[in-house]
Amino acid sequence: MQLVNKRRSNVCRALAAAAAGLLQSTQANAADTTTTFESGVLYYKENGGRVQAIEPSVTASYDFGNQHRLSLGVIYDSLTGASPNGAVPSTQSQNFVTPIKIGSTKTSVTSASGGSTIISIPPTPGQLAQAAFGRQYTVDAGKLPVDPGFKDQRIAANVDWSQPMFEGSTIGFGAGFSHEHDYQSLGAHTRLAQDFNDKNTTVSLALNYEHDTSRPLGGIPVPFTSMSPQWKGPNDGKNGVDAVLGVTQIMNRFWLTQFNYSYSWSNGYQNDPYRVISVVAPLTGLPVDNLYESRPEKRRRQSLYWDNRIHMDRDVLDLSLRYFWDDWGVHSITADISDRFSFARRWFIEPHGRFYHQDSASFYKPYLVQGQPRPANATSDTRLGTFNAYTGGLKLGWIPNKVDELGLRVEYYKQVGNGHPPGAIGQLAKQDLFAQVSAVSATLSYSYGF
Repeated sequence: MQLVNKRRSNVCRALAAAAAGLLQSTQANAADTTTTFESGVLYYKENGGRVQAIEPSVTASYDFGNQHRLSLGVIYDSLTGASPNGAVPSTQSQNFVTPIKIGSTKTSVTSASGGSTIISIPPTPGQLAQAAFGRQYTVDAGKLPVDPGFKDQRIAANVDWSQPMFEGSTIGFGAGFSHEHDYQSLGAHTRLAQDFNDKNTTVSLALNYEHDTSRPLGGIPVPFTSMSPQWKGPNDGKNGVDAVLGVTQIMNRFWLTQFNYSYSWSNGYQNDPYRVISVVAPLTGLPVDNLYESRPEKRRRQSLYWDNRIHMDRDVLDLSLRYFWDDWGVHSITADISDRFSFARRWFIEPHGRFYHQDSASFYKPYLVQGQPRPANATSDTRLGTFNAYTGGLKLGWIPNKVDELGLRVEYYKQVGNGHPPGAIGQLAKQDLFAQVSAVSATLSYSYGF
């Protein structure tokens, strides 16, 4: 988990949970509770002084009677650390400079700022009309280029209402909002579920619409222009529609299964405005320029998901498979397994394992070569590259009564890609061109009802 979905609002997470929640709700405790609270704190830390995150969250639900239920949720993210900027490592040290907001002309232009230095860029005749301020940082030879000034906070809130509609059916709808200093998301969702076969079969449909606005510090850069501290274009955004069609089936007293088909469409600005791709010399492989990346404006994503929950003597096995594909050329497969063992009456332990494999997007390139024709789109973002990812963890939980639960989950994540692709030029053959990631996370959660 590399926080790759930080930019997606809580509304999309709610959509994904809408269909999956049908499976979970079938196993929910039958206790009659009017009000429930779910709270948690996530701590996440990547290796090598990279991204660190703390995320507290709380969700409250109130049942007005006759299955009319209102839910409210709030999440806060705080992220700090160093984030890869997309450039390749080099046998020579590299300087990078990005825009910075200066509140006063009296601000020192040589002061240190989070491992960076604030500098003044003089005007260039015929190019820059006036002086600009930038934040410059240096990456040592042989090191992965990362921006040490990464820092962000996010606040997200959502509201959801559900109620019966016809015999054996429920309807729900809601909205959400997510805000960061450089990104904002607004969304609305709805879902419908219908029971069949004496409530042994449930068919569900969930829909979500989302509008995102990107407003990066320094403005929106023009794709394939050189990295610059100059302020650039105006804000930009994208629209997205998600749909999930699901079927949940009770196979017998011990086995519950679910099939989902998901479709997602988005259109608009989908670049990472802070990420660059290196242009290297054709013989030496030394970087000669760093250009802002370019991704297609449209993307269609589809996936098939199969989940099974099997109740055995004192444990519940959860096994799921997911296949994903899109028109960017990305294909992935995910296998996830967990087993919840109960012991000492009120305690449980839940080991968890996950394997993920992804094939790269058609426009993923570790670098561009000087003098060669430039492609229509290109990104060096390893999150769109080919890699395997492994997750292993354990949750320890305590259930003091029928509706309350206290839990602590600890997990380790490892992402592995090919850092030495065939045909690497010059000095690049000796560099690791894939930003390997390992991370640990811990989640403390508590839910209760009354």
